[in-house]
Amino acid sequence: MTKQSTLQPFAPGDIFLGATDLNNPDDDHAGQGRIFQYDKDFNEKGVLYTHGTTHLVLGLTFAPDGTLWAFDTAEYAVLHIDPETGVQRPLKSYGARPYSSVCFAQDGSFFLGEHITGTLDDVPEQMRAHYHTMPGTDRIGDGNIYKFNAEGALVDTYEVETSTSFAGFLGVTDMALHESEKYITYTTETSKRIMRYDIINHRQMTDLYKLPDEAREYVFCLDYTADGLLAVTRGAKIELIDEEGGVARTYPLDGRGWAGIHESRDHRAFFITNFLEGRVIKLDKTRGAIVDSLSLNIARALAGCAEFPG
Repeated sequence: MTKQSTLQPFAPGDIFLGATDLNNPDDDHAGQGRIFQYDKDFNEKGVLYTHGTTHLVLGLTFAPDGTLWAFDTAEYAVLHIDPETGVQRPLKSYGARPYSSVCFAQDGSFFLGEHITGTLDDVPEQMRAHYHTMPGTDRIGDGNIYKFNAEGALVDTYEVETSTSFAGFLGVTDMALHESEKYITYTTETSKRIMRYDIINHRQMTDLYKLPDEAREYVFCLDYTADGLLAVTRGAKIELIDEEGGVARTYPLDGRGWAGIHESRDHRAFFITNFLEGRVIKLDKTRGAIVDSLSLNIARALAGCAEFPG
C-alpha cells in the first residue's frame, strides 16, 4: 500500500531531513525513501515518501528558486520537491550517473557531483548489492563533476581527482562552489583531502587542506559560510578553514559519526547531522553550544539536512 505523504508548503526556517526507512532485510542501505519536514523549532510538520528511489536519500540542498533537491545514487535519481505544494515533481534525468551533491551558480547553471567511481571489482563483496554498473559500461561511476545550464543540458565535464577513502570507491561525495565561481571545493568522504578544481581553466588546483598520512583523522562534509570560511566536519569535531588552508576555529563534538553540515539561514549557527545515531543538532557559532537538537532514533539513515531559506 502506498503511504500518504503529508509534506506542507515550505515556510522560512523549515528544516528537512532525508531519513530513508531501511526496511529491506537483504540490503542495509535500501528501503522506502523519506524526507521529514520540521518547523524552525523542530516540531514535525510532515513527511514525503519519495518515488523513484530504492536506497538512501541524501544530499538535500535548496536551489535559488526554493526547490528542494535530493539524490539516490543507486537509482541515478535526482529529486525535486516543489516548495509551494510540498509535492515531488516527476523525475528528470541528468544522465544515468550516481550523483549525490549539487551547487548553483548565479547565472542559473548548476554542478552535480558523482558520488562513486570505479568498477564492481573495487567494491567489497558484501557491499556489491548496493551498486550496479552504468548502462553500456562496466563502471559504477567516474567520480567527476558535471556542469549543466539553466535548462538542464550538460555543458561541461570536469575530470577531477578523488582521494583514497575507507570504502575505496568513493568519488565526489560533497562539494561547494567558491563565491568567486572560479573553482569548486570538494572532498571524498573519509579521506584526508579537501580538493579544489578550477572550472574556468579546467585544471586541478593544489589541495586546500590535507591531513598527514599517519593521522587517524578524516574529512566528511563541507559548506562555505557567509564570511568565506569553509566549515568541515571531521567526525568528532568541526573545523573552519580559511582561504589559505589554515584552521581558523575548531568546535569539538560529542561522540563519532558527525557528517553533514550546513550554515543556518541567519548565519549564526550550523546544522550538523550524525549518520551513525540519527541525530541533528543546531550549534551556535559564537558560543560553540548546542541550542537545539532532534533524535530520529534511527541508525545509518540520516543522510541529508537542509533549512529552507524562504
